[in-house]
Amino acid sequence: MNDSYQKFYAARMANAMKMARANRADDCLATKLANEFLGDGNNWRSLPMRLRKLASFVGDESDEAQRLITATVFVRAPESFYDDFEQLFESLLNAHQKKWAVSNAEDSMEVDDTDLLNEDDERLLSEEISLYASLNTLGWIKKKLHRPFRAALNKVTMRVISEIAAHNWEEEGVYHRAMEWKSSVLEPWVTSVVGVSAFAERRYDAQLEYSCSEAFIMVRMGELFELVTEWPESLPAVKELRVALDRTGRLWYQSLAKKWRHSLRARLLHPGAETSQIIDVYINIIKVLREMDPSGELLEVVSQPVREYLKGREDTIRCIVTSLTDEENGGELYEELKRQDAKPLDDAQLLDEEDDETQPSFDWMPPPSILNRRGVISGQTTKIGTITSVSRRSGDTLSMLVGIYGSKDLFVNEYRNMLADKLLNNLDYNTDKEVHNLELLKLRFGDLSLRTAEVMIKDIDESKRIHSNVRSTFQSRYQHNEVDAAIISHIFWPKLSNEEYKYHPSLQEKIDRFSTEFRKLKNPRKLVWMKQLGTVDLEVEAYENDPEGKLVSSIKSVTCSPVHASLLANFEDKSDWTSEELSTQMGMPEETIRKRMTFWINQRVLKSHQDESGLRYSLVSACEAEPNDGDTYEEDDHQGQISYAGTNHNQDATDAFESYICGMLSNLGSLRLNRIHSMLKSFVAGSDHQYDKTPQQLAIFLQELCKRNVLECSPDGTYSLVKTS
Repeated sequence: MNDSYQKFYAARMANAMKMARANRADDCLATKLANEFLGDGNNWRSLPMRLRKLASFVGDESDEAQRLITATVFVRAPESFYDDFEQLFESLLNAHQKKWAVSNAEDSMEVDDTDLLNEDDERLLSEEISLYASLNTLGWIKKKLHRPFRAALNKVTMRVISEIAAHNWEEEGVYHRAMEWKSSVLEPWVTSVVGVSAFAERRYDAQLEYSCSEAFIMVRMGELFELVTEWPESLPAVKELRVALDRTGRLWYQSLAKKWRHSLRARLLHPGAETSQIIDVYINIIKVLREMDPSGELLEVVSQPVREYLKGREDTIRCIVTSLTDEENGGELYEELKRQDAKPLDDAQLLDEEDDETQPSFDWMPPPSILNRRGVISGQTTKIGTITSVSRRSGDTLSMLVGIYGSKDLFVNEYRNMLADKLLNNLDYNTDKEVHNLELLKLRFGDLSLRTAEVMIKDIDESKRIHSNVRSTFQSRYQHNEVDAAIISHIFWPKLSNEEYKYHPSLQEKIDRFSTEFRKLKNPRKLVWMKQLGTVDLEVEAYENDPEGKLVSSIKSVTCSPVHASLLANFEDKSDWTSEELSTQMGMPEETIRKRMTFWINQRVLKSHQDESGLRYSLVSACEAEPNDGDTYEEDDHQGQISYAGTNHNQDATDAFESYICGMLSNLGSLRLNRIHSMLKSFVAGSDHQYDKTPQQLAIFLQELCKRNVLECSPDGTYSLVKTS
């Protein structure tokens, strides 16, 4: 037994020594082959030849030798080793891309020189089959070269998709052409590299479709602002972007929303952009995002900074109302107003889109964050709750614009002010256009909210009839009528600016004559003239410089305000006045006289100079070379017809609202916020102070009254007067 054991042990030792010598030989051989493969001066262009040499040896050896050689090569490989393979794969795919571009060109003239195959491309394509065979023999594609292979694939895909789609918004079928390139170039090339079985096993077809869709989305993400500004020409690009998003499982929606918001803040939401331009872009955003995402969730996220910015601009409401009522330049909003299927605006839906109409219960949960949703459809029930905010913002464009402020009263009040401007500047009493716009607005904003505007238009129509009667009387007595007047019911009109001064007697005589005839027609009513308003047409003698620089007299027509006409009429009585004398004559402050007189100085009808008596004005004569040598005041010609007269109008309105609220609570005891809001809308309508507050603004106002101990708020949310002992 002892001899047998010694023989067995000796045999084991002999085999171990033999295997050790074989391993040392294999290590030496693997090191030699690796050094030859990674020899100095080699680059990616020589990889096919070096791989064939290495694969020719590995093909005759065992799997263990293959693994040993592979491990030795990759352990000793320099840092640029993977970059060389990435460059090799990229060059091969680019060569196939060039072949496809040439074969799909209808005319050789359409092929750029860069798309033609060069000598390197031809050589790579000739070595392609043997290259993939060598890589398959070595087993490197599946395990070792996956990263550079995918990097080259993604790099070329991004470049080609960018060439196909970038700045190409109006053409249809761009995304289809990208998918055609994927099917014609990418899939055959990847199949030849990894093999048919690996292509099917790893589902490369789905991966390539996702990669191409991802690249298409990334290209369009750099053009999001252009997709909005170029609407509706960009409609094909928007539709195809929606298809690409659907094919990626909408996983890009969060990045898309962030990119869009950043682009809007950088390129639109800044002081250099006009409010009308921002509104136009906002309307396009609504249309683009509804086309891209019918659920409305993306629109809710992207439009939020635009809505907040517009709400902070003072002229937003005026711009919106102007677009609504301007048939010639209104564009999208005017067409929106004319829609036959549009529904009336409801304040309840404009206040807060996140408020649920149903009473909250103990199991209520807030809706999930928009940015965290993945492909959620409007109204779909989730684990957190039911999405309701999207449906609130799925209304038309006008409702979304009005919803910026949460109340339509602000827009109605602004429309009244603008309508007053138009009606008072309408010298021919033609109200057909205003009646048409009013009827359209009543369909959207309601008859009750626009009843004061209806009275305003009726006032102008009545003024036309009165003017016709007065004119017929004047023609029989005085041959012609020199005064026209718009006669208004001041209760239903906005607060009109008025400046007290004395008409010149020549103007006062004509105005008194008109007032007398009006009183005969409408006794016992009489006219109260708004002296600041209106226009006067005059023919004046002015002096202008001829080509030689001399002053030349000319008669020209000038349209000015009544105060300017009265000032100039004084110079018919006397050709020279001081500012103090004119102030006494007109009953106006001397500072105001100086500002008004600048109008006639600029017209070269009057000139000013300083002497010991003060600032003096006189008529310009033909012998005077310099018509103006001393006045430094800027012209302050009030062209606007409507303004809130007096600097304390806001305070007056606040005091009026407080008086109304205290009267309600004194008579009715205690009321809730919504009840006070509705009663103020009814009681204050038609007064000098228009009630245009939203419920949120009213709540702040009531809290201020509570702090002043005028009101008290009970735990159940009702307001009442503070009881005094």
